[in-house]
Amino acid sequence: MDARNSKICRMVIIVATVALAGWFAAIADAVLVVSSIFLGAILFYICKRSVTEVEEDERDERVREQASKVAVAIFASASAISGLILIALRNEHPEYMYAGFALAFSACALMILYSVLYGYYNRRYGYEPYNEE
Repeated sequence: MDARNSKICRMVIIVATVALAGWFAAIADAVLVVSSIFLGAILFYICKRSVTEVEEDERDERVREQASKVAVAIFASASAISGLILIALRNEHPEYMYAGFALAFSACALMILYSVLYGYYNRRYGYEPYNEE
């Protein structure tokens, strides 16, 4: 399968999986939701695996790294600021306080997760602490 047909196949699988999972969630059947997501993931993997030509190069990987780094930074900053604003408005709008705490704590969790993963990959791909022997 070529890259274009694989991309179309994956988009169809994503749309069908989301539609099925949403429909099963609307009828409140958790087993069918999980099974539809699992089936969609398997079909997605099979469709992606069947590509015979090169799909990406080092530049694509570098662009993806930069985009994900900026997206994490923007989301963490925006959710932390939004959370602080909602917490500050607790006297006028007490119903928003818990949403503010959720946003602030999720921003903290995201930053902690980023720091842990950064440290892990930094050690895995060549970081050597300075040794004075």
